[in-house]
Amino acid sequence: MSVNAREEQYEHVELFGKPALFTDSRVDRGTIPEGFHCYDLRGSDYDPGKPTTLENQVVVNHAGTVLTAEPITIPKEGFRRLRGKLNFLGECLTLPEFCEEHGIALPPDNRKFILRPASPNEAGIFYALPKEQDAALGAIGHVRIDFGRGGDEFWHTWHPRSGESLNSPEFKAELTELVNEIRKTGPLKNLSAMANYCGNRGGEIEGGWRQNYGYVIETERYRYCLRCNPGPGDYHAYLTAFDLRAQRMNMKQEAPAQEHGLTEAGKEMLRNAADNTLPHSYSWFIFQDYNTPSEKLTGGLTLPDAIRLYNDIGCGSKRLGVTKDGIATVDLVITLNGEQQLSEDYTRLASFSGDPVIVEAVEKLRGAIIEQTPEQGITMGGL
Repeated sequence: MSVNAREEQYEHVELFGKPALFTDSRVDRGTIPEGFHCYDLRGSDYDPGKPTTLENQVVVNHAGTVLTAEPITIPKEGFRRLRGKLNFLGECLTLPEFCEEHGIALPPDNRKFILRPASPNEAGIFYALPKEQDAALGAIGHVRIDFGRGGDEFWHTWHPRSGESLNSPEFKAELTELVNEIRKTGPLKNLSAMANYCGNRGGEIEGGWRQNYGYVIETERYRYCLRCNPGPGDYHAYLTAFDLRAQRMNMKQEAPAQEHGLTEAGKEMLRNAADNTLPHSYSWFIFQDYNTPSEKLTGGLTLPDAIRLYNDIGCGSKRLGVTKDGIATVDLVITLNGEQQLSEDYTRLASFSGDPVIVEAVEKLRGAIIEQTPEQGITMGGL
């Protein structure tokens, strides 16, 4: 199978005196960022797994693939003998980590569909939900997928979970585009590709009789949750789609003055969110340049990713917050006109007050934000 160059975990090597990345897998040339060069390694007939030559592309006796930021000259005969010039440096790196270590500019990832591993707290939305919660979350439906007995087929069945109003032509077109894309180089190519993908990228979630893996894809209008089950004896994947616009309409921010606007299902979800004996999901978000024409909301983040993004954004109006169980939302760190505050609103909301995950997160935010922005300082209290 071919792997995505941006998502692969490589071994750090030195190739002909130049830093490079090595993988046993073939790399999909279409995923290689501009400015990088990709070469194949060929093994000998006696030991196909031991690289002996470097070539532009190898069909037989493929022994690995290397990525470099500088081109390597291949003689006119079409190969270059390694002669001991491939040295493994003993560390594993992703492409972004390699670029950071060597001061190389990595072109932006312009892919429309980017899979991120789910956090353990998001496990609940990858499984069947009560009808009321489906409605509140804007669930459109899910695709059940099976690779067949040999692992190379693609059987799929659509199961609607809402009325036809959400199952629009726009959604159907995007869902088709998404599935076709991740069937090419992602975990839906075949069973072997799924097992390899899940084994290299994490995303372990609880539930099921064997280890399942969850990945989230978010576009402007929709959120897709892909649950992978890379083993025989069960369906291999469930791809659930949620309409974010419908979700925002159904789930208003928790506040006593707003509760009358919630449906009965929404009120029940709020009561469950306030019960700290139940399992919960947490989705972190960054809202920047709010109340301006360029405002932008980035959701579906883990807490570490949200902290990094918040500290990297240089605008004077931004918020870092969390949505719990897809229903209750609160801002925890707020910057307005360049002045930054750690809000205590969470202590006044039933869904967050006394929640150990939120308490721990606030302490992490206090240290991470202050440490990285000491010139701004931080004060307690709301705005």
